[in-house]
Amino acid sequence: MAITNGYATLAEFKSYAKISSTDADDDTVLEDLIETASRFIDRKTIRTFYARTETRSFNVPRGRTLKTDDDLISITTLTNGDATVLTTSDYILEPANETPKYAITLKQSSTNIWEHDSDGNTEHVITVLGSWGWDSSVPDDIKTACLEIAKSSNGRRKGKNVGGVARVTAMGVVITPQDITGVAKGIINSFRKRL
Repeated sequence: MAITNGYATLAEFKSYAKISSTDADDDTVLEDLIETASRFIDRKTIRTFYARTETRSFNVPRGRTLKTDDDLISITTLTNGDATVLTTSDYILEPANETPKYAITLKQSSTNIWEHDSDGNTEHVITVLGSWGWDSSVPDDIKTACLEIAKSSNGRRKGKNVGGVARVTAMGVVITPQDITGVAKGIINSFRKRL
């Protein structure tokens, strides 16, 4: 198995957790733990920390600024509601000097305005093909959170870090203490998208 969009590599995890084993079956489990920790971080922060190429649709905004519904890294093609392709001379990404970007503002020097489509519709008529996510590289803090969660999960798998009371529900599911360390929780909270 390979890690898909993981926030740490197998080698980074093994170094972090001080694992010297080269067992292929164990490595597969460790890769799964890293990927699972990465997707947990995505769900809890309500964002991704890897670049995804997608086309997203938006309504015509009031004013010059179109707010996106996800973190934006870069734009490949920005198509206005009237099918005009806007270029970088027409817009800027906001906020300036910060990552992630979450808005597209038409420049004052642009002769374009946000337009409806040929039928007068304003809903989902502006499309943005671009790279979406926090940034094209994983922030060091997010990597640390991923490593912490995966390490704790691996320890529980081996009978470590199982303090507290485990409960068995009526359905027979074993509930154990969370694998989220205080460090990981703090990092996740600091990156959580504010809705």
